[in-house]
Amino acid sequence: GGMGGVHDSRMGGGPPRSGDAANESMKLTQITQNPMTGQLDIRQIQPNTTMFPSATSTLPQRQQISNTVFRPHWNLPTMSLSELAERERAEAIQRGEAQKIAEEQAKFQPRRYEQLVRDGMEDDEKLVEASAKLDRDWDDWKEANPRGSGNKMSERGIVIFNWIVFLLHLMALFVMVRFILAILVLVK
Repeated sequence: GGMGGVHDSRMGGGPPRSGDAANESMKLTQITQNPMTGQLDIRQIQPNTTMFPSATSTLPQRQQISNTVFRPHWNLPTMSLSELAERERAEAIQRGEAQKIAEEQAKFQPRRYEQLVRDGMEDDEKLVEASAKLDRDWDDWKEANPRGSGNKMSERGIVIFNWIVFLLHLMALFVMVRFILAILVLVK
């Protein structure tokens, strides 16, 4: 019933005839299509003031839209060069302090005896004992794993594989020579 009243009154451009229609707010119809199914979704929604602002508030909105449209296509800097320099300087100072702390802590960790002598810490008995154990473990590992021992078996496997491939090529060559000789005999 409301649709007929809207149709009759607005076709001529005049105001609505009934008092109820004048008090009703304008409704918008939003039509969307589901990209997967292709089905149309039709909804009636109430417009709010942000969708249709008044004429006095359109100037700042136009300026805002203009600012977002007419801008560079690259990302603009978020800080000045002096701010970046200050930030990098603070991070460098922090890294330096962390490195000093790590070096101080590393002095009291077990390491090779030659390094203890170089640092002048060969008098600390606990450190010397821990370093001696570290040196013994390293020497044991080197004896158990002589230089180049990890590659010997794989090298033998590669050599054997290469010989097999060579023999297969030689057999194929022999078969081809016999085939060519057989063709030559048949041609004569």
